[in-house]
Amino acid sequence: FTLIVFICSQAIMNHLSMGSGSGSGSASNDSSPDSSSASSSEYSHTTDLPIEVRVAIFVCRCFIYICSMGQWVVYHAKYSMKDFRNKAIVHYGRCAIPEYLCAWQGWSSLLLTIFLFSMLAME
Repeated sequence: FTLIVFICSQAIMNHLSMGSGSGSGSASNDSSPDSSSASSSEYSHTTDLPIEVRVAIFVCRCFIYICSMGQWVVYHAKYSMKDFRNKAIVHYGRCAIPEYLCAWQGWSSLLLTIFLFSMLAME
């Protein structure tokens, strides 16, 4: 379900209004070299979208960041504290890493959490 919400908010909703208004006046602007880039980037930024679409994108992204990323943050905090309390750590050089990160599921979900944080920081 989260994947569907993510795809809708990141890809589909950003391009909902691209078809409206792009066909008018294209014949008169063909002489300028920038006419193709101007018409293709007419709705390239989310501030050009109608307010309803922007609100829907905002709600979907809030769901992703609060529910999905929040769940992963709680998961990693819980298992990290559990492993450090039980002294279940693995040393890589001078760095102590919780044991649950040695399995592929642990480090891949941590990587997903880091990517979600990066996306939130770039918003």
